[in-house]
Amino acid sequence: MNMKVIAVVVTFNRIKLLPKVLSALKGQTYHLDKILIIDNNSSDGTNDYCINEMQVSENILYYNTGENLGGAGGFHYGVEKAQEFEFDSLWLMDDDLVPEENCLEIMLQNNLGDIVQPLRVNVDGSCAEISPVIYDMASPFVINPKRLTVASLLSHIKGDISNSGVALHGIPFEGPLIKKRVIDTVGLPNKDYFIFYDDLDFAIRARKAGYSIFCDLDAKATRLLKNDQQQDLNSWKGYFMLRNMFHISWVHGENIFVRYRPGVITIAYIFVSLSKANFRQIMIAARAYFDSFRLSNTDKNKP
Repeated sequence: MNMKVIAVVVTFNRIKLLPKVLSALKGQTYHLDKILIIDNNSSDGTNDYCINEMQVSENILYYNTGENLGGAGGFHYGVEKAQEFEFDSLWLMDDDLVPEENCLEIMLQNNLGDIVQPLRVNVDGSCAEISPVIYDMASPFVINPKRLTVASLLSHIKGDISNSGVALHGIPFEGPLIKKRVIDTVGLPNKDYFIFYDDLDFAIRARKAGYSIFCDLDAKATRLLKNDQQQDLNSWKGYFMLRNMFHISWVHGENIFVRYRPGVITIAYIFVSLSKANFRQIMIAARAYFDSFRLSNTDKNKP
């Protein structure tokens, strides 16, 4: 293999985790051509740490965005910066994901598709790969389009799962290896999502362009933090979760019923919140719905 791979790591106030991620990237059995650290203007000492890393490691480049662009803005910025260099693939990496030392080598050797996602696990060893095997944008009566995930699929498989892959409808920006031709065709991640669903939007655009997406079950990476979507929904992130989910329906819905499903979901969400006297969530849902048409109002809802 003689492939040039650039890793793009987006970080924000994760100085306790970022060194573990960088150590894993520098220790890969397949040498990375460059590691681009995209810092969303952290305030926890990330800047000083990264500048020092850049001085001692010639293949590390550090960029401070100057403001918090969110994950979507960070990856947009990072992929755009990567265009300044020669590469065959980009390896997009979050600041709490630690790939095993042979993760990149395995994905390159197996070469399952145009976009390859490693199998994520939690620190306790449980499967954390909730990438969608089926993301249904055609059925109007499906509330949750993510009808099947890698984790749920593997829970029903008995026996050896090595040397195999699972075709995906979506990816997280946590470890996907993306060939240059995909980016040349599809373009950059949409920065207007701020957080959540920018990765799904990119994956849907890639599949529409005819590119394949697989999860490589032989390549492993560990999530240092566990997902809690319900907690996210009840925090400031809830606005972006709802707004961006609605926007995905508007843009990628395969029929008029799916495209107008956000209105039904919003009404149902408001009724549930009303029964709990949760007036704050009612306002969030209403604002998310109206802002979803153009992904507007981002600055007002940033943390």
